[in-house]
Amino acid sequence: MVTLKEEVDIPAPFERLDRWVDNFEEEFVKWSPFHLECNLYNGSVKPGDKVRFYEIVMGMDYDVTGTIIESERDADHFLIKFESDAKTAMITFEGKRTQKGCRFSHTEMFGMQAPIIGLIMNFLIFKVFYRKKANWQLIRDDMILDNKLLSDILTEGKYPERMPVEELKKVIRKDN
Repeated sequence: MVTLKEEVDIPAPFERLDRWVDNFEEEFVKWSPFHLECNLYNGSVKPGDKVRFYEIVMGMDYDVTGTIIESERDADHFLIKFESDAKTAMITFEGKRTQKGCRFSHTEMFGMQAPIIGLIMNFLIFKVFYRKKANWQLIRDDMILDNKLLSDILTEGKYPERMPVEELKKVIRKDN
């Protein structure tokens, strides 16, 4: 398993982050110029609900569907955990009220968890079949950017400019 976690303290009321989550399907797309689609097929983020995320990061398409496997929410906290249909990725979004505003955590876990077969399958998935997509630094950089953009959205009401899909597909990292 590979686990990447990024978090950001945002000097904005937790209620703004909470409203952002209330409108997640729309907000996901506006959140980053790389985010192209978010489909909440059941209209919510409750356990069992189907979700699709689609983004292009540095010319790399990430189109993932899956299911919400955990969803908690109260006046000071939320946690939403998504598992891909292929069972090789989990994404967690978590928000907490802090003394100075709120904290947003974004965790992405990749790989199969089965003890022996998982090691073999993870090697094949990340080193052979999907080597370019398993670029952990690219994914981490995108997570860091997402957190900065979310902070700008919640503190300044400032959304990033959209980029045409054709332009997103042209941007290729030097190491690809």
